[in-house]
This record gives sequence, C-alpha cells and structure tokens, in this order.
Amino acid sequence: MARVLIVDDEASIRQVLRGILERQSYEVEEAATAAAGSARIERGPAFDAALVDLRLPDGEGTTVLETVRRRGLPTAVIMISGHGSIASAVAAVRGGAFDFLEKPLDRERVLITLRNATRQVALSLQAEEALESGLITRSPLMQDLLAEAQRLAVSGAPLLVTGETGAGKEVLARWIHARSNCSQGPFVAVNCAALPETLAESELFGHVKGAFTGAEAARKGKFLTADGGTLFLDEVGDLGAPVQAKLLRVLEEGSVEPVGADRQVPVRVRVIAATHRDLKAKGQEGTFREDLRFRIGGFPLHVPPLRQRPEDIPLLAARFASEARRRQGWSSQDLSPEVVRALGHYRWPGNVRELRWAVERAVLLAGPAMPGPDHLPPEVRAAGAAPASGGLDEARAGAEAEAITKALERCKGNVSLAAKMLDLSRSRLYEKMEELGLDPKGFRKSKG
Repeated sequence: MARVLIVDDEASIRQVLRGILERQSYEVEEAATAAAGSARIERGPAFDAALVDLRLPDGEGTTVLETVRRRGLPTAVIMISGHGSIASAVAAVRGGAFDFLEKPLDRERVLITLRNATRQVALSLQAEEALESGLITRSPLMQDLLAEAQRLAVSGAPLLVTGETGAGKEVLARWIHARSNCSQGPFVAVNCAALPETLAESELFGHVKGAFTGAEAARKGKFLTADGGTLFLDEVGDLGAPVQAKLLRVLEEGSVEPVGADRQVPVRVRVIAATHRDLKAKGQEGTFREDLRFRIGGFPLHVPPLRQRPEDIPLLAARFASEARRRQGWSSQDLSPEVVRALGHYRWPGNVRELRWAVERAVLLAGPAMPGPDHLPPEVRAAGAAPASGGLDEARAGAEAEAITKALERCKGNVSLAAKMLDLSRSRLYEKMEELGLDPKGFRKSKG
C-alpha cells in the first residue's frame, strides 16, 4: 500500500484529497503547515509521495521538498499551485519536484499523477538496489528493464539477454541471480565464444575418466558446478551444432550426460543465455537451432546501448574513477565538469566496457591529481571538442516553437490539452514555452 502525505493549510482540500486517495487504498497522513510537513518527513518512515501546497501560512511548500532532498528520501513531491504561482511550480519541478497540479484540483489528474509518481519511486528503489549490486543506472530505459527482470527473476525459466558487446549483459544476469530463488547457489559464467569446439561438450557437461585421449580424471563440467544456482552462457550463439543439441536436451530433461558416461545425472540449474548476435537470423542461416532459440528466448531481455542511456554516463564514470583511485591508494575526487561533458558527447561503440577503460586510463595518466580532458582517449577528446552546429540548434528550436504554437492554437491556450497533444508533461511544456518566449494567454485572446 502506497503512503501519501498531504500538506495544505485548507482543511477542506485535505479532507477531499484524503477521501479520494483512501478510496483508492492509499494510506494518507496530513499536515497543515510547511513546518509540520517537514517534521513529519523528518520523523519517518518515508512516504511514497507528498502532495504539497506551494503557498503555506509559514512559508513556501518547497521547504518540504528541500527536506526530502536533504535526507535523500525516495518520496515523490507533487506541488499544488494556484494559477498565479505556476512559474514557481515549474521552478520547483526543476528543483526536484515530480510534477505540479493546478487548482482547482481534478480527481483524475490527481490519481494519474500519483500513480505515475509511485511507479517512479518503485523503479528508483530498484535502481538503488541495482547500484548496490554493481548495476548503476538512472535511465528510464534501464529502470523499465529492471522492473521486467524483477518479475522474471523468481520464475526459474531460462532467459535470453541481448545487447551490444560491453553493454552489461552479465551484470544484469548477476542482478537477476541475486533476486532469484537460487540466489544462495553459485553463479557460474561461461564465455561460449572462447570454448574450443572440441572441448565445448566436456567444459559444459563434464566427462568421465578415459572418455577421450587426455581425460585422465573425471570432470564435473559447468552445469554440475552450477547445480542449485545459475549458469550464465555468454555469446550462446557461438556454440557449435552438437553442443546446441545437447544443451536443448539438458533444458528439456533437467539432467546432463557427461562425455563418455552411460547415464544421466540430474541437475537443477537456472540458465541465462546472452548474445550480441541475431539468433533468428542465425536460425535462418542454419547455424543456430530454432527449437533451442524458442526454448531460451521465451523471455527476452534487451540491454540498451550506453548511447541510449546518457543519464548513466556520469554515474558510471564516477564509480569507475573512484574504484581506479582506490586501487592506487589515492583519495576520492569528483571528475571535472569538462571531463564529464566530453564523456557525454562521445557515442561509446564499446559501451560500458569502453567507458570503464577510458576513465581508468584518464585516472592513471593524471596520477593523484584530477583528470582533465587531455587525459581522455583522443576519440573521446575529439567528440567533446567538436563545435555544436548553431544552424542545427536553431532549426530544432524553430521546429519546436512551431509545433508548440500550433498545439496551443488548436487548444486555445489550454496548456494541459496542448501537453497531452504533444506527449509532454505540463511542467516540461511550461519549460519549453519559457525557453521559446511563448505565452498561452496570447493564444486565448487571439483565438477567443
């Protein structure tokens, strides 16, 4: 049950909101002043969301937002504003508020905004857990992926993780293992691309003594080593046809047959396969079994490339820099804004793995001092130094202004309707209008 704090000096508004929310099974508490709201936040436990009036008898409602941010709480703060304080509400959103609601309050708008806010809090908490386990993200794409992975973690079904090389497929697999029913068992990773074809069966399924020349002792194999846990098969698309057939049989029957053995050995393993290749295309080429693809690919999870989640670049870079400095015995230092800016401009074809290498290189070259742009690889420096295209920026701004103008004209200055038409949040539309010098009042006057 989600918990919501209402901070408003008008008892009637608090009463109406409480009735609406409690009918939707929210747990509700109230405060009439900024000081009381902040004190309730300080006392804990944390709320999932807070509806806070911007104008309160003892000051600005943003003091409640500041309390939430100072304590590092996951509470989503939604400001309530009158028409005359919309600019202040937009400023509050820029300062960390989730959104704002205009008075008079609309029941459906309140419920939709709260639903979105509590969902974001849940995803953020999952992201925090991921950070603690080594998977660092603030990207909405990654948060959606983690939400899906969380649902699948306890299923025990085989999973297929796809994504470009270096994007973090194994990190996600370890995150899933830690939340699965077999988390107390081992996590065994195998790079299928590095397995010699002649030894792949023995490596995965084991062999008995004397099974082939050189087999002087029995070997368990990776499946039996991972018994009771998770087996991660990286680059599963590189396995040869004989091993693919045997892998399918293990998945279907829950037992392995070591090379040279005359009996099956039961095994309880959760298999997570990963690949950067198109297994469907490989199936059409005849190099990957379609039945195996269907068996492991029933629950696909795609890790987006780093260029599609730029929010993660500063977080990852800071972590990699901190780890590199700690290994050298140096004190922690933040990366300079110039370095972070250069990292953000680069496309990262090698994804997270390439970012780690670039940051560690910069730290080692700089020594105990703070790394500068000159310590970055040449291609990263070049991307950071490339001048922005003023013509392109102007064209983009012109197109945005035209689209927003047309939407406001059609909606006769109604910002909420225009935002819905443009698929933007109202707060984001207000920001854009401020940037472009557009006033919705003008559209109401001209269009009557």
